[in-house]
Amino acid sequence: METLLQDLRYGARTLIKQPGFTAVAVLALALGIGANTAIFSAVNAVLLRSLSYKEPDRLMVVWERNFPRNRETNVVSPANFLDWQSQNHVFEQMAAIASIRTNLTGAGEPEEIATQIITADFFSIMGVQPLLGRAFIPEEFQQGKDNVVVLSQRLWQRRFGADPGVVGRAITISGQPHVVVGIMPPRFYFVNKDTEMWAPMLLDTGRDYRKIAGRYLLSVARLKSGVTIGQAQAEMTALASRLEQEHPDFNSGWGVNIVPIYEEIVGDIRIQLLILLGAVAFVLLIACANVANLLLARASSRQKEIALRAALGAGRFRIIRQLLTESVLLAALGGAAGLALAYWGVKLLISLSPKDIPRLDEIGIDMRVLGFTLAVSLLTGVIFGLLPALQSSRPDLNESLKEGGRSQSGGRAGHRARGLFVVTEVALALVLLIGAGLMIKSFVKLQQVDPGFDSQKLLTMRMLLPRSKYREDQQRVVFFDEAVRKISALPGVEAAGTISFLPLAGLGSATSFHLADKPEPPPGEKPVTEVRVIGQDYFKAMGIPLLKGRLFTERDTAESPRVLIINETMARQMFPNEDPLGKRLIISWGDDLPDEIIGVVRDIKPTSLDADPRPMIYWPHRREPYGFMNILVRASVDPVSLSAAAQREIRAIDSEQPIAEIQAMETVVSESIAKPRFTMLLLGIFAALALLLAAVGIYGVMSYSVTQRTHEIGIRMALGAERSDILRLVVGRGMLLALIGVVIGLIAAFILTSLSTPFISDLLYSVTATDTTTFIAIPLLLALIALLSCYIPARRATKVDPMVALRYE
Repeated sequence: METLLQDLRYGARTLIKQPGFTAVAVLALALGIGANTAIFSAVNAVLLRSLSYKEPDRLMVVWERNFPRNRETNVVSPANFLDWQSQNHVFEQMAAIASIRTNLTGAGEPEEIATQIITADFFSIMGVQPLLGRAFIPEEFQQGKDNVVVLSQRLWQRRFGADPGVVGRAITISGQPHVVVGIMPPRFYFVNKDTEMWAPMLLDTGRDYRKIAGRYLLSVARLKSGVTIGQAQAEMTALASRLEQEHPDFNSGWGVNIVPIYEEIVGDIRIQLLILLGAVAFVLLIACANVANLLLARASSRQKEIALRAALGAGRFRIIRQLLTESVLLAALGGAAGLALAYWGVKLLISLSPKDIPRLDEIGIDMRVLGFTLAVSLLTGVIFGLLPALQSSRPDLNESLKEGGRSQSGGRAGHRARGLFVVTEVALALVLLIGAGLMIKSFVKLQQVDPGFDSQKLLTMRMLLPRSKYREDQQRVVFFDEAVRKISALPGVEAAGTISFLPLAGLGSATSFHLADKPEPPPGEKPVTEVRVIGQDYFKAMGIPLLKGRLFTERDTAESPRVLIINETMARQMFPNEDPLGKRLIISWGDDLPDEIIGVVRDIKPTSLDADPRPMIYWPHRREPYGFMNILVRASVDPVSLSAAAQREIRAIDSEQPIAEIQAMETVVSESIAKPRFTMLLLGIFAALALLLAAVGIYGVMSYSVTQRTHEIGIRMALGAERSDILRLVVGRGMLLALIGVVIGLIAAFILTSLSTPFISDLLYSVTATDTTTFIAIPLLLALIALLSCYIPARRATKVDPMVALRYE
């Protein structure tokens, strides 16, 4: 122990005596360790930290599977859920959840709240007790009982100032009084992390939901002890087959898919986080190579010291231990600085992250992250310190102890080691740059996708009308018509319209249909269409052109002949060689009456920019009076500047009506590609950092080489060598190392991208994992940077004065 303390004291004094070397090495390590710590904090929070549910490995999300549409996770029919609940033998309990929006009014501004209505077993399945109050009791799931709600801790703090007295108090939800019976603990949610309220849901086993409702539920279940996921999937698949035979009209082409709740919450973000973790590991390795080169260069100035130690009896192991102690001490300093950078980096990471990344609010520096940083720092110290220590521990005593002997820093072995580190840096940087290049090219292509509408100067807002106040269809029609009329009259407004589900916002509705003048297809073989309900000026507000026929007018109401508008994809697929105008469709939407096609409009991207347009129909709002609609306002000025005036007009109609998601449509489009932007930005930052470190590494090695070869260069110039010869000599050696690294990096990148194609293909849009352009452009860029890094010290070599160089020792 005393010897170790001596090594630490000596190492600290040595580093203090060389502040420039120490600062550069610590900075390089801090960048690598800090980036790794920041990304690991996200991996820890999202992927590693246990979920806050009771025995989460037994919690399953049970979806319906739509085989014709190749949809693995489809919402669930209430009728099928009730059959699953009563007939399965693999789950202890099952619960159903419906995600809705409700209006909270009363004290404070009216507010729209993300709410889940749940069946009786939900909270017991999740195994989480309320922070205050209680969960629902069985009697509260019966028809006619008092309205009750449970609040999230976030809503309780934000809206009610964390007042414990709110439990037992009545609040106004969608125009009706509801008693608050409990407050859930922090960060509790199921699937949708925006949920802030829960209310009881009654599913009546005596009703035939297959005739009166479609699919709209989520389902969660707890496996019985000892039952595996495979066994549960097998039984539920068999149960789905029985239900398909019993109800072919409703269940043909439908199955069951069981997903562990961890998989459901983490989703596709796992691949992105692991890619980023691999990227920062490359950055750290490049930083290690840089510091190892610094240590090799520094070793030349310590040859006499080490030779003297050896001459006085220090064994090789003792010298290696001393040098490794210094390396670990250097790594510890880098780790401490990296931890400080990581604290700032975590904040940057959260600010850049898409809002739908799960467990985002749990990202931070905890004991596991600190342990990771400590382990990485120690391992880093050994990695970059071992080879220089081995090289330095074999001094040539005769040469090193001569008065005036030139330091060789390990001779040829030292030169080979420095060259190896340069090759490694370039190869690692190239792999990282190619990955970033693929993501950047993919994102650029995604941004260039035409969504089918004009998102510029377009304001959006959403409203949900409470049924307690707007019970009649006509009331809902009048409200939205009046709101559009008033907003359209505002200065700067060119057009205003309404739609049920906003494009690219991630929500929508769909159903099957068939042609009225042709035989109905067998169950499970009907085509499927997206369904949207719109106001008459929607297409004008969105800038979606009419291709054929006419748009809706005030005459298209619930009492007039039934009409609809289709998109060009449906026209092309269903009427390839015909005029669709005048054709009739029967939409599976509660009745079997036909609707006549009166117009064809341009395709839009309904749910995401990287998805192909699907068949879509549009119904007039007067024909299908939804209580929730989005208003879109086309402006000749900055659309956000109209938000206050638009809200005033709506509040003039109903002062208690909440208005949600007021934002520019450009923001909606931007948020729809937030995940690929997040991955592209971080991967680009890490690749740029790797490029910088590699360039500094090449420059450092070549600069040191010029210093070491000053005597040789002087002789060459004295014997008649031209400056161009010296330039070629120095640049040639550096570029040889760089090109070897480029070749190795290209091979490694091609192998990695080829092997990982199944995993990263979902992250790329219109770009292959082995994109030729990227694999050509990135190596050329790296070679150019390497050339510049070699050229600067080479120019210095050409300015050597032969007379001075020949006296150089």
